[in-house]
Amino acid sequence: MNPLPIADRGYANPELLADTKWLAQRISDENVRVIDARAPKDYAESHLPGAVSLSGFGGIPRDSSGDMAEPGKFEAVARALGINNDTIVVVYDAPSQMMGTIAWGFLYYGHQRVHLLDGGLAKWTLEGNPTSQVIAEYPYGNFTANPDNTVYCSLPEAKQAVSDSHSIFWDTRSLPEYEGATSVIDVPLLRQGHIPGAVHLEWKELFDEEYKTLKAADDLRELLEARGITPEYEVNTY
Repeated sequence: MNPLPIADRGYANPELLADTKWLAQRISDENVRVIDARAPKDYAESHLPGAVSLSGFGGIPRDSSGDMAEPGKFEAVARALGINNDTIVVVYDAPSQMMGTIAWGFLYYGHQRVHLLDGGLAKWTLEGNPTSQVIAEYPYGNFTANPDNTVYCSLPEAKQAVSDSHSIFWDTRSLPEYEGATSVIDVPLLRQGHIPGAVHLEWKELFDEEYKTLKAADDLRELLEARGITPEYEVNTY
């Protein structure tokens, strides 16, 4: 059965998602920039027409400690991708959690016109939409970063939140990563496991198995409540 339209799924902020049919009608719009969140090799094999690879530019920039980079570094990446302050940014993946990370990065640096492609590449191709191998290039943009710290949890804030009864950490990784049995990050001496008290709900559980679209709000609420992730808590995710 086809997924419900985005507007009918009961989300509080449905504008954060972009429908594949909507994008198919605007794929050539000069004010729409499609960001491919996958690895460079996957982008090279096939991608949405006109899409640019953020991974090819090193992804969301970080400083030497792994924290968010200073605004100028993100500006340089966004401008190289042809992004202006008023550009409509649509981020897609296969999907994976990386598309959410990238969309969040744009929000953090002050770009509000960013959307996740509902269903990602999976739904796009299921519907028979075209793909391309052409490496897209655009004129240099003029985006100016203005970080929004309200959507960011710093390390000092995280340390304080661990003992705060009004805060909860949501670990979106796989169960083996959460349990410390494995790690996808190959960093020497990196301690495995999870933040003390963090609850586990893998990102994959939020999506429909066939179309890879985000589940309806009621279904998401049920999943979250089963893990104790409820509105009275300040929720930090990783």
